[in-house]
Amino acid sequence: MSKVRSDKACRAYTALVVVAGIALWLAAAIFVSLRYALSDQLTILALVPLTVVTGMFPNTFPLPSVLKTTPEKMTFTLSDAIVLLVACWYGVAPSIFIAAIEGFTSSRRTIRRLSSNLFSFGMMSLAAAAAGAALSSVLRAGGGTVNPSHKTFPLVAVALFLASITHILVNTGLISTLFALRNRHPVLKTWKANVLWAGPMFLPTSAAASLMYMALQYDVLMMVIIGAPLLLAIFFGHRQQRNSIQERINSLEKAHHEMVEALAVAINAKDEVTHEHVLRVQIYSAGVARLLGCNAAEIEALKAGALLHDIGKIAVPDYILNKPGKLTAAEFEKMKMHTVVGAQILGRVEFPYPVVPVVRHHHERWDGKGYPDGLSAEDIPLTARILSVVDCFDAVREDRQYRKGLTREEAINLIMQGSGTQYDPRVVGMFITHLPEFEAEILAHKDVPAPSFGIEEMEQLSEAARQVEPAAGLAEAGDAAYAPANTRQLRAIHILTQAVNAARGREEILETFTDKLRDLAPFNTCSVTLVMPETGENIIMHAAGEHGAALIGRKITFGEGVTGWTMANRTSFCNTDPKLDFPPALAEKFADYRTLAAFPLIKDKEVLGAVSLYSSEIGEYTNEHQQLIEEAAAFVATALSAAPDEAGAPIRLQEAPVTLVPDTARVYKTTALNLSQASMESELTH
Repeated sequence: MSKVRSDKACRAYTALVVVAGIALWLAAAIFVSLRYALSDQLTILALVPLTVVTGMFPNTFPLPSVLKTTPEKMTFTLSDAIVLLVACWYGVAPSIFIAAIEGFTSSRRTIRRLSSNLFSFGMMSLAAAAAGAALSSVLRAGGGTVNPSHKTFPLVAVALFLASITHILVNTGLISTLFALRNRHPVLKTWKANVLWAGPMFLPTSAAASLMYMALQYDVLMMVIIGAPLLLAIFFGHRQQRNSIQERINSLEKAHHEMVEALAVAINAKDEVTHEHVLRVQIYSAGVARLLGCNAAEIEALKAGALLHDIGKIAVPDYILNKPGKLTAAEFEKMKMHTVVGAQILGRVEFPYPVVPVVRHHHERWDGKGYPDGLSAEDIPLTARILSVVDCFDAVREDRQYRKGLTREEAINLIMQGSGTQYDPRVVGMFITHLPEFEAEILAHKDVPAPSFGIEEMEQLSEAARQVEPAAGLAEAGDAAYAPANTRQLRAIHILTQAVNAARGREEILETFTDKLRDLAPFNTCSVTLVMPETGENIIMHAAGEHGAALIGRKITFGEGVTGWTMANRTSFCNTDPKLDFPPALAEKFADYRTLAAFPLIKDKEVLGAVSLYSSEIGEYTNEHQQLIEEAAAFVATALSAAPDEAGAPIRLQEAPVTLVPDTARVYKTTALNLSQASMESELTH
């Protein structure tokens, strides 16, 4: 059943119970006013405030049938014993009259919502009527009259016991049906779970009512003397049970919180997530959910989903997650699986709110062209529809290594363009309309320490751990086998190695390297950043091509821009917006550039710097380009590690014989280097 149909059924059911309860209460009030003596009417009216006051001390329990997904609760009060006693002593009509009023006033103390209060009024009217009818039937069967003064105590006790069972069956049946419709759960299953739990909690009330009836045979004082200790014992027994259940719930919530933080650590290790992004998405999604009428459990599910919706990406290879360009069909198939894997992971954790539908369906589309299940329109869970809008809006506004973040207006336009196709138009409209309110709430959180959600800087290996090598030994960065595409590339690599070999000193090595690198991969600008051992600063020491003079001498911190990120993470990054690598003043000079490729310079596990290529002519650096640049970067890193800072003796490259053979049989390989003798060996084999 969809949420819309469920909401309609819930409203219709609520209206039916309210109308039936009010009609029954009015009939009971008229009956009492016409058929009862004035003294009895006054006594019944006097019992109303007593029942109401007794109901002011409730014990509220979460229902076990919905404990995992909703915060629905059931309340027990001592006034139930008074209602049963009134039904036994004065009849069904007075018990209905009193029970309905007590139900309404008790509800008002916990929920200030008229629809819920009227439902409690109707529910208690119907439950009291059913219990009274059961009690009257037993009394008539036992002697032909319902006058309690003419009945034996055993008969009254049996009648009250059966009335109590009827009361709890009707009471839990009515409220379980409401909760089942509201949360789209099976009605009978919900009712069964609730009645098996609530029955033993309620039955002591019938025993107390039976003993109070027996005491009332003597006088009211005797009833108070016997009844008060019994009711107090029931009250404190319920209170102890409630506290015990609450402790277990608190323990479960703590375990869930720790589980969320543990999963957050896994996400942080795999994907780029910031706790500021999570907090903003939580505020956006919770705000939209409240406006669209989601219940408290769905709002909590959205808050958890804001953090955990991409947990399934731990099953997606890193090269797919970090790929700046378009994915291939096979790669996209693997990416789609993160929704299914995420749902499977979280499905094994019994969260107290429905977070699994959020995780599984947050990539579904309004037009049915999403994944993993191809759901469309209202068939997509509302929580997933909300998260897909707000997460996209916030994510596209953050800078990434492979793209520049959108402005607020650009992000709004992007969401609006997807309204009716990718996104639910109602969600989009509600989000955009109330966006200023959400932003004000986010701004109010700025001065408050934001929760980390377990997203923290990853712990690094100790120095001792870094020194450990595998049993088979380590390959040099240039040892990776690679087959160049053609003879020209083989010759270009050969020329580069010879030229660098003949260079004297660092400056000449860098100049020669960038000059010969142009034959391996096209660029308009190429810069080489080096780590200064004396100061630890990262400085662009050489730049070739357009605007090269503007780059030389620029300092780059680890993690700053694409080049800084490359050095900090010891991995290459290609095919992203070149402007991301420069401050605004420099970015203007590279406005027409289309792509870049950045590679770290690493030798013996030490980061020496990075080489960055920028192009305005090509749209992307191909895999062949990247492999060639990587080989060249590994070679020049070795040369730089052995080169003196000033011009000195050239570093000799000893070569094995070179044979240029057809494309299908070539393999290029750079072997280990003997730096102690200031010589390098390059081996071209086939």
